[in-house]
Amino acid sequence: MQVPFGQLPFEVIYELRKRKWTAFFIFLLVSAAVLIAGIFWQEKYRAAATIFVDDQSVLRPLMEGSAVSKKAPDRIDMARQVIYSRKILGELVADEKLWGAAAKTPEGQEALIAELRKAIVVQPRGDNFFAVSYSDSAPGKTFQVTNKLTQLFVQETESSSRLESRTAYEFVDKQVKAYQAQLQASEERLKKFLAENKDGTEADAQGRIAGLQRDIEQTQIQAREILAQNAALKAQIQGESRLVSMDTRGQAYRMRIQELQSKLENLRLVYHDTYPDIVSLKQQISDLQAGLASEMNQPIAPQSPQEASMNPIYQELRTQLAKSEAQLDTLRSRENSLKALLQEEHARMARIQEKKAVLAELTRDNQVNQEIYNDLLRRREKARVSMRLDVEGQGLSYRVHEPPVYPIAPDGPRFLHFASAGLLLGLLAPIGLLAGALQVDPRVRVASVFEENTGIPVLTSIPHVQTPMEHRSHRRRTIAIGVCALFVAVLYGWVCWLKFQGVIA
Repeated sequence: MQVPFGQLPFEVIYELRKRKWTAFFIFLLVSAAVLIAGIFWQEKYRAAATIFVDDQSVLRPLMEGSAVSKKAPDRIDMARQVIYSRKILGELVADEKLWGAAAKTPEGQEALIAELRKAIVVQPRGDNFFAVSYSDSAPGKTFQVTNKLTQLFVQETESSSRLESRTAYEFVDKQVKAYQAQLQASEERLKKFLAENKDGTEADAQGRIAGLQRDIEQTQIQAREILAQNAALKAQIQGESRLVSMDTRGQAYRMRIQELQSKLENLRLVYHDTYPDIVSLKQQISDLQAGLASEMNQPIAPQSPQEASMNPIYQELRTQLAKSEAQLDTLRSRENSLKALLQEEHARMARIQEKKAVLAELTRDNQVNQEIYNDLLRRREKARVSMRLDVEGQGLSYRVHEPPVYPIAPDGPRFLHFASAGLLLGLLAPIGLLAGALQVDPRVRVASVFEENTGIPVLTSIPHVQTPMEHRSHRRRTIAIGVCALFVAVLYGWVCWLKFQGVIA
């Protein structure tokens, strides 16, 4: 049954005294195993170099907007990819002085590259710093590999940055030349289309059509005005006699009335009868007609036919009617001509609409090519400046902030740690095993546990009493174990001394 924790130390001590040899052999096996592991444990030496990422050049704010600033979004990941690349590791394993015969064959180089990728570690050291470390069993080799790896990384980043800038400039320059040729071809196609199609644009045709329609409307309005004027003239002609007598009575009235009626007709073409001037003219004509009637009622002497002549008012009205009809014919001819021109413009608009899609496509291609070409020109100049900055070393660069230091002490657990841990684990192993065994042992060792599990009260417990013979036997075993432990301790120390002296590799 399970032993209470308060009673467990006493029970463990009791079991250790009963099983001295078992505890001794467990101590011997555990300490020997740890010591042997320490002997065969290969100590690792580690060398590290700190690299500074310089992305805050003095020229950067001065060239803002004129050059493309390059930033590594993840410097650690980028540095790890460059360092683990086959190019750098291939150059590193090609050194036969470092790797000996393994670097002479492709298989050996591949194995070395795989080992290097496991032994090289890249870790961040702040915002603009990161460390590159390498571990190996030989301190000199560790230092040389770390130093050469750092130099290869810096050289590779500088050369790759220059190559990237030059490649970007050459690519943009190639695109500029390609789009320049496309732009010239699109301009030639547009020029050829405009030269072959002289109908103009849709806006020109619409403006011309609108102008012709306005002219036709104005001509029609003028024609209607002249028709109204002709009707008035014809009505006046019908009211006049062709011949008049030589009697001059009422001639002044008639001429005045004729003049006022002419003005009245002209005003009626523009204004309504309620217009003040029209009302005034009507009143004047009424007064003159009344005066004419009064004079004509007076008796006169008869005249002979020879004394009659052509009526001048009639002749004047006929002349005005002829001019008006001539103007009407002119306006009708002009209207017909304008309508013919309008039909031609509609036909022109139809042709323009048919070719509108082709013109729009050619114009759009030309505009797109022009925009892309102008943008590529700006980008090419930026790429040129960026390339010059990388050549001068003013762009994104990596510098060795702290070079690797020759490792003196190994990194990680050493033989001394294994030797100390062997003694400690050897002492703790039997105690731990006995404590675990007591917890799973079904036998009752403590009276309180029996009472708790069965509910039967225990009056007393009788301890084990050793006889004198058993006591002497236990004493002899203790002395033998002590001698063996002393021998093991001497042997343990001798092996440690040989390891520290280098006799045991």
